Amino acid sequence: HEFQLFLRLLTSYNTLLSSRYSTTIGQQLLQIKYSSVPLTRYQKFLYLSSLVFSYIYEKFLVDYRRLLPFQFIYKSLGFINFLFFLHGGTYINLFERLARLKTVHNHPPSLRILDYSYMKRELIWHTLNETLGTLIPFLTSLKARTLMRKYLLGTIMKRLEQTNICSVCEQSIVMPHESTGDCKHYFCYLCAYSLIQQSCPICFKTINNIKPKEFFTE
Repeated sequence: HEFQLFLRLLTSYNTLLSSRYSTTIGQQLLQIKYSSVPLTRYQKFLYLSSLVFSYIYEKFLVDYRRLLPFQFIYKSLGFINFLFFLHGGTYINLFERLARLKTVHNHPPSLRILDYSYMKRELIWHTLNETLGTLIPFLTSLKARTLMRKYLLGTIMKRLEQTNICSVCEQSIVMPHESTGDCKHYFCYLCAYSLIQQSCPICFKTINNIKPKEFFTE
């Protein structure tokens, strides 16, 4: 805790409390500053007091139960101040409100003509990615392939109805199997095994189980 307090004091002395900068490191990066620059003695006293109080609280009083009501009051005030900040955009914390420190730009913002061409390209690209991410899993699923075969590959379906052609891989059947249900089409063993609890690509009947089939080439 002492080392953290030392770093905070050293950083503050060279940034916010310095007459040369009078801004924090974050404010320098964002090109903003406090409206009252440099800080008055009262404002510097409040800032240093907040650092020392945070050290004393974290070091000695964090587990002190009698301070629980004061902790609740402090957090409630901080929450209320945060709501005011969301509404008005000033005094992000209690210290800034007590010290009357408002954040302003280093240079007044100027009007700019916005070019939305880059944004449009990004939106189109993200939309295309989301569309492909939705469609590709569907197109690679067994049901999608089945529908494509039914409506787009009608001539191939006639060939698949031959008893020596697997209805899934479209090759000569190896270790012929068929469904134990109403579907009477033939498949390779691995293809048939992959169709369990799925639909037949030709008749669209559900295949609940499979069994070997004695195969004869027509």
